Amino acid sequence: MLQLKNRDCLDVKNCTVIIPSICVGNAAQLACDLLIASKKMKRVGSLMHPALIPVFGPSAYQHEPDERVAACEIYECANNKLIVIQFRTPLISRHAQSLHNYLAELVQQAQRVVILGASFGFEKREIGTSPYEYCVSDAFRKSHEAQLANVQWMEFKGEIIFGGGNGLQLFRLLQEKQVPVMLLFRYVLEGDNSTDATLIVRELNDLCSTFLQLETGDNAIKLTVPVSWKLLFGNEVTAFIF
Repeated sequence: MLQLKNRDCLDVKNCTVIIPSICVGNAAQLACDLLIASKKMKRVGSLMHPALIPVFGPSAYQHEPDERVAACEIYECANNKLIVIQFRTPLISRHAQSLHNYLAELVQQAQRVVILGASFGFEKREIGTSPYEYCVSDAFRKSHEAQLANVQWMEFKGEIIFGGGNGLQLFRLLQEKQVPVMLLFRYVLEGDNSTDATLIVRELNDLCSTFLQLETGDNAIKLTVPVSWKLLFGNEVTAFIF
């Protein structure tokens, strides 16, 4: 069920929707955290579904200190027609397909959908090539043909993205529904993946700066680290144990 603030429906027409997959290192979710904090995106609603483990907590971002976080939240930057659907819990597998169907209906009218993800670094077989791989629908390829021609990424042709979570399944569903969609993932290692998140956002911005607008000459903005990252790995070890 979709719960929105001060509006009756979520209008995604002419918007870019970014969705993180629940992947290794939470790299995609961290990338969305950076994007939301850097663009000072506004929380416009939340999503409740049987596939989502309920959570509730304080605000994750310093620009909205009075907000609260839930398992799935929707953020918007109206100026750039940008919407981010952020997940904060793993999915309950038996309900995941139902959630994917709901998301497909939600973003059906979007101008484009970008799914971010990651894969285990030890699964990368070709040393010396780009750490990024992607797959796109025909509709997305047609509208971004010039940009895609200049990227150094390899196009993913496999059947499974190991460690990629639900990203490929959601991509294929949106592709079937003829939604312009791209899945972009990076090979990462478990641990502190904040650097990977930064690199994912910057790589995506190089392709689609027209809607991310993180680097636009004199109006460029720096990536802002969310306040919630201060305790990303818990409190520091107390000296009393030594």
